[in-house]
Amino acid sequence: MSANGASTGYGTVTKVLHWTMAAAMGIQFVLGYSIDRFDDLLEWAADLFFGGEDEWWIVPHAVLGTVILLLACVRVWWRRVGGLPDWAPGLSGAERRVATAVERTLYVAMFAIPLTGLALLFGTDSEWDVGPYEWPAPLPVVDDDAGLIVHLATHVVFLLALIAHVGLVLKHQFLDRDRLLDRML
Repeated sequence: MSANGASTGYGTVTKVLHWTMAAAMGIQFVLGYSIDRFDDLLEWAADLFFGGEDEWWIVPHAVLGTVILLLACVRVWWRRVGGLPDWAPGLSGAERRVATAVERTLYVAMFAIPLTGLALLFGTDSEWDVGPYEWPAPLPVVDDDAGLIVHLATHVVFLLALIAHVGLVLKHQFLDRDRLLDRML
């Protein structure tokens, strides 16, 4: 049983952190992959707030990435404090191993994605037009194309782990529960 008393499921704090992270990551992916489109669609906002420069969405993208990084720290801390509930009875040993590997991969990705994004912003040889200013990265130690490839690779790892996570959850919620009900009847 976990320290938060949730022996049969995750506690409220864990659920809030989980879904807050899910929402933040979802918004971040939409924002990140739509930066050019947002600039076109919201040109009036770019004109008003950032002097019409086309890379101004980098700023909220980086801020949200930092929030995700902080949220990941809180999740790891809460996981240590709150613990985990007992395994669902329908999970086999193999499914438990897969779930553990997927969970670890997701936790690593929660750190790797924002860290590689911030490294892309601060540590590559890129320059961004933010408002009336041209902002060069302060520590240009990596080629921006290499930094982008690494950042996008973390996305691929995250999305593959997310697919596995959702698949396990759906299997547990729908297939395993139906089998358990059939056995009980």
